[in-house]
Amino acid sequence: MKRALLVTLLAAGGCKSGTLNSGEWGKLRYFGELSGVAPVLDTDDDLQLPLELIPPVSDRSGNVYVLHERSTNDSVVYVGEALGGWSRGCPPQENPLPHRAAGEAHVHGFLGTSEDMAWFWAGDALVQVSGATGECKQVLDKDPLTLTDLRVVAALPYVHETPARRTLNAWVQGSNDAQSRNPPYQVVVDLDLRRYVSYAPFEPAEATCVDVLGVGANAEHEEGVVVVAYNLDGARVAEARKINPEGMTTDRITLELGDTDPFVCDARDAEDTPEPKILGQLQANDAGIYAGLLSNGQLLSFHTGGGSAKDLPNFDVQGMVKQDGALWVTGTADGRPVAGEVIGAGMVSSVIRWKASERAAANLQGSVEILDERYSPAEPVRWTNPVTAIGSWPFVTPHPLDVYAIETTGWLIAGPSFESIETRTAVAFGPVGMTVP
Repeated sequence: MKRALLVTLLAAGGCKSGTLNSGEWGKLRYFGELSGVAPVLDTDDDLQLPLELIPPVSDRSGNVYVLHERSTNDSVVYVGEALGGWSRGCPPQENPLPHRAAGEAHVHGFLGTSEDMAWFWAGDALVQVSGATGECKQVLDKDPLTLTDLRVVAALPYVHETPARRTLNAWVQGSNDAQSRNPPYQVVVDLDLRRYVSYAPFEPAEATCVDVLGVGANAEHEEGVVVVAYNLDGARVAEARKINPEGMTTDRITLELGDTDPFVCDARDAEDTPEPKILGQLQANDAGIYAGLLSNGQLLSFHTGGGSAKDLPNFDVQGMVKQDGALWVTGTADGRPVAGEVIGAGMVSSVIRWKASERAAANLQGSVEILDERYSPAEPVRWTNPVTAIGSWPFVTPHPLDVYAIETTGWLIAGPSFESIETRTAVAFGPVGMTVP
């Protein structure tokens, strides 16, 4: 149903033969003014805060979800209805995770969608959003038995759907345990009941100074993955753990991330984990090779036999993208967008100019028509030379991209900025044709 509806909407937006060509935009929908400036317009001289947005997702009914990280260390989610109009924005009232380092992302990303619902992880909360009403609420705020206030320290971005229920895996802790970096519990969350239905303690039980470095998933293999570091027997251990829909750990992969000296996490100044964190989410190709960007600029890649952090000197690495079963590392070289495929056991091939990204940016030049859906009835307006609202080029992001339609994803663009107490920027959503590289 979603594909048929979206083809109709795309055709109405001016695309050819019901689909969009590579780099071609469909109807652009202005939905709000958000705090921050487009990242490509941010400079060290004016010290303006950049927009903190991740790529939007869509559900099977064609609703669109936009997630914004605000300067107040919380988030707000907007829902665009398939046939027009947007919700006012819903803040889920989450808290930052303990030990969040300065500059570290508060919004961790979308976890999945269904018929008319989406889920995301932000701060210490797992949140569901209704596509029908725009309402958002925390799924797992308290322990159902003890009423302990829970911190979601990992939520794996794979929603497993059966005729009976929808579930995903998460790691949770009480507030005190999270502050002390004690081992978390691994739980299976029933998203319809909004509580966990099974749990298992962290192993090894004697681990200390436990830090979640990032999460990812491989929907084709029906698994999520969490990267974790901890102290054990006088050494620092880093692992990637694969978890199936039943909440069982099916593989533990040793990772080489640098120093193996133990982390003294009870020291007063020990706020930041010594390991780099994963930016966005890990993704996997059809061969089961996972890869993701690290906060120190390296690439983490691994498979069943092991993995490590790698330097990529040939270009400025900024993102990941998966298409047709292949996984690509994206970024810039000589100021232009490029992509290199993840091959073999996790190496990256020679990079290629990413023409789809260049075309998408070029097609925003000049006077661009935008449908202003902030009010009803919607009216067309024109923006002059809008730019990408995410990253340095369209499609360049460490977060997974939505499959909005055939060879089409959704993206956000930034228009005019307005000065008030803080800079606010007009933002619009639009479908755009994408091929890789």
